Amino acid sequence: MIQRPLALKIPWHFILVGLAAVVWLFLVRQALTPFFLAMVLAYLLLPLTERLRRYLGRTGAAVTLLLGTCALLGIALIWLVPMLFRQIDHLVAAYPAWQRMTEARCLPWLEQHPVVEAKLRVILGHFDADRFLKGLQLAGAGLLALFLKLMTYLLVPVILYYLLLDGPSFIEGMHSLVPPRHRTAVRDFVTSIHTRLGGYIRGQLAVAVVMSFLQGLAFQIQGVPYAWLLGLIAGFSNLVPYSPYVTALPAALLLTATLGAGWGKLLAVLLAFVVVQKVEALYLTPVWVGRASRLHPLEVLLAVLTFGFAFGLVGLIFAVPLMIVLKVSFEHLLTHYRDHTWFKAGDVPDEPL
Repeated sequence: MIQRPLALKIPWHFILVGLAAVVWLFLVRQALTPFFLAMVLAYLLLPLTERLRRYLGRTGAAVTLLLGTCALLGIALIWLVPMLFRQIDHLVAAYPAWQRMTEARCLPWLEQHPVVEAKLRVILGHFDADRFLKGLQLAGAGLLALFLKLMTYLLVPVILYYLLLDGPSFIEGMHSLVPPRHRTAVRDFVTSIHTRLGGYIRGQLAVAVVMSFLQGLAFQIQGVPYAWLLGLIAGFSNLVPYSPYVTALPAALLLTATLGAGWGKLLAVLLAFVVVQKVEALYLTPVWVGRASRLHPLEVLLAVLTFGFAFGLVGLIFAVPLMIVLKVSFEHLLTHYRDHTWFKAGDVPDEPL
């Protein structure tokens, strides 16, 4: 009589400890912000650390990358922050002129359509433009101050240094907690997620930088006001798929129209925007991101819709990375399903259709 191996179950006290750890992480999530930032940076920099380790040693590679990252962030902030504030100040200062030009262009048409004019006046009567612009400026400054505060946490560089220095040791320590009989499967699973997710993140950052430059250059050539600011918004909006058509295009068309541009000019701006977006959709994202993430465009759309509805803006930002994890999990589950004895029991040859 063949004795079947006993099914091993996870002890209940291990499950309780795991649940307690999850609850603890949720309760102290705000205090872990520096660790989260450092982990994201370490995840991006760890492959480069491994390359530099061959020439500088692990300590030298970690110090070099830490100093280089801080220097690049400092240079970017020194150049970017003043430019953003100048663009916002110009936007606020130019509002009265845009209002006059808009009225000059739209009032003749509205006078011919009194019903539309009456409804528009009711809407505008409840809108305080000065208060809105001041609130927008204060909100932007507040968000920027919060961002700078987060990036200047003294703990972030320290944590990042130790993660770059001892990252592989931490990974091996986590791997040692996996039961030996499952280590090969877990290693393959984590490696698959790491390969796709790392390629996606690095590819998306590269796409965002290149698209910011291309979109800003296209707007500048077309004479769109605040071309580089809109280009920056459009470029980094690509982190949420298809969002530049909402975040940047309407503003570009509106600002161009307030300068007295005709339909031909607006059409040219629209075509330039679409051409640049097609470069991203047909080459940059498929080559730099798509091959690494291995997601079908329909899967991307499904991720954006589902996670966006479920978690809002955060869901939109992390939709594609979460879909990568889910797809890898499903692929491994499907493999185990096809290899299961229940699936293979009583196999018969496939009959031709």
